[in-house]
Amino acid sequence: MKRYLLNIFLLFYLVAYGQQYQWTGSAENLDFFDELNWKDTTTSEIPSENSINPGQIIEFDLFITCEVVANNDISLGENGKITIINGELSGVSISGVGNIIMDESSYLHLDNSYPLEEGLSITFESNKSWIRLNNVEPFTAYYNYSDNFFQENQTLSYPETLRIDNYYQDGSIIRPHNDNSSYLTVFSENNFNGEFGNISNSDVYLDESIPNGLNNDISSFVLKKGFMATFAENNDGTGNSKVFIASEDDILINELSEYLNNKISFIRVLPWNWVSKKGTAGDIQYMNNDWFYKWSNNGDSDLDREYTPMAWGKGAADDDNDIEIIKNKYKSTHLLAFNEPDDCNGQSGQYGNMCVVDTSLTYYKNLLKSGLRMVSPACRQGAVFNWLDEFNSKAIEENIRIDVIAVHWYDWASNPENSPNANPQDVFNRFVNYLDSVYEMYGLPIWITEFNANRYRNEWVHRQFLQLALPYLEETDYIERYSFFPPTTEVANLFDENNNFTQIGELYYNFNSSESIPDEMLASASNLNSESYNFQQIDCIPEDGFLSINSNESYENITLYPNPSVNYINIDSNEEIWKLEIIKMNGEKINNLPFSKNIDISFLSKGIYVLNFNNYFIKFVKK
Repeated sequence: MKRYLLNIFLLFYLVAYGQQYQWTGSAENLDFFDELNWKDTTTSEIPSENSINPGQIIEFDLFITCEVVANNDISLGENGKITIINGELSGVSISGVGNIIMDESSYLHLDNSYPLEEGLSITFESNKSWIRLNNVEPFTAYYNYSDNFFQENQTLSYPETLRIDNYYQDGSIIRPHNDNSSYLTVFSENNFNGEFGNISNSDVYLDESIPNGLNNDISSFVLKKGFMATFAENNDGTGNSKVFIASEDDILINELSEYLNNKISFIRVLPWNWVSKKGTAGDIQYMNNDWFYKWSNNGDSDLDREYTPMAWGKGAADDDNDIEIIKNKYKSTHLLAFNEPDDCNGQSGQYGNMCVVDTSLTYYKNLLKSGLRMVSPACRQGAVFNWLDEFNSKAIEENIRIDVIAVHWYDWASNPENSPNANPQDVFNRFVNYLDSVYEMYGLPIWITEFNANRYRNEWVHRQFLQLALPYLEETDYIERYSFFPPTTEVANLFDENNNFTQIGELYYNFNSSESIPDEMLASASNLNSESYNFQQIDCIPEDGFLSINSNESYENITLYPNPSVNYINIDSNEEIWKLEIIKMNGEKINNLPFSKNIDISFLSKGIYVLNFNNYFIKFVKK
């Protein structure tokens, strides 16, 4: 734990110009505009009364750690700067032309529909930081603010160096995009001790590619918030397996259960994407949804929507190239398995003997190589109680993970051909009973990837049914996602012949959807394992966050000497160097050092610095 926490810190220096204040929280509230919560970094005095007011131009530096809330506009002048490290600023908006520095594990959340001003400069010093705009959709965020974001003095560019993800129905998350940054740290011992390895989100880590010899030797881990991690026992993604989702908070597992402890040979980390429940079956534009699928693996996410790939049948799951296609889908966090494979005369079941459970299971097993969260084959309505039941039972026997159950529902059991004017309430009641039965059988989250009141029913029945069904789907915890599928008879289309909304289309568009997975942290249940974890949370102490540079010059196994020094400092450690940089107290990093344990510091000006050796942060003095 100590090793992990010590890499979360704020670096500051009392520069000759400008006044600087650090957050203390001394007023015992979170109010950004309460001067009692700040102190001068030089004198430790609090700011003068009314010097930090809503809308008043700020021309000095503010350093934020921990959680801070601004319930009005923050205005930054030309010399105004806010630096966030190991902290979170939640506010309404930030105006002006100043600077915002997003350093290690920093988060900025803004509620206004116009939350940022064009002249603001926002610099990401860490790839583990983000900006969340709660009421600005991704496309609007890109259109309005794409020139505001910088890293290493370069404007970030979507999608090459900038990610813009969904934040449920109305918001967006903006963060740097770097496939080589580490968002997961795994440890060989409990409590974040022993050997450790850093895992990036570039690819799947298998066997010996897991760093520092940690294949089958992982007992604890830290997953940064905003990311998802899949662990599995076998290098094909099978065996004991689990998905962890760090949606709003870091996940710190100080002791893996027997289920995974020292059994991990497969790891994949992915950026999380925050979607609501409502989606579309098909690539349908302008439906106010933030996810869709299209019965194939050939779609792509866009700024406002996550594409969920489907391996429709055997042809999308029978070789490694299929897996690579799926792995490379931008924003995609889940994989839909086969479409109605139970049907020997139609859909995917008619090809390659896929309607035989054993055959489907063989190809489904390949899909686990993707490292995505797995959605079961979507069977015809009644087959979920027989064909899929057999599929799931055999999957459990072979240690093959299913995370979500997919269903189709068209009320076929009600003799719809002879009931075009069925009572919508009765249709809805059968829908609810069906979903309850599925959940009782499997105990897993449900995606309804196709549903309607049946193609033989008239438009009124469909519309009234949807008015009952949509609130129920949103309110029911075990329903994770759903997508209305208009009947092929065009009796309940979303658009008319002029591409305008029908009444049903308007109803679906206007219905506000809630979070698909509302959990701040999730250890995802599956058909193999339903155990939960008591997640640790670390209390933030402003002083510790601000001044947590190690005051000693040594760790248990690392010594830095001589300290102070004039020309050279030496690292006494058995560890091989994988990261080496000097950090000035103003946060500037000198990272082009040769990998040597004898470090030339003669070129430095006298002062205090921090050496980052393999993410150990050690303070030293240059005389």
